[in-house]
Amino acid sequence: MSAELILQLFGLIGGAVAVYVAIRSDLTRAIVIAEQAAETAKEAHKRIDGFIRVHHG
Repeated sequence: MSAELILQLFGLIGGAVAVYVAIRSDLTRAIVIAEQAAETAKEAHKRIDGFIRVHHG
């Protein structure tokens, strides 16, 4: 194998690793956002349930 081919392979592998890391980072961020949204929704439901109990109890 020539040095040029080896350099190209390293470039391709490096690019693939960079894409993988970026995707993992985006997925992690999406999971955190989804967990925060779920927690916010739980709190909102509690407030709504309290409102309904007080005003329509």
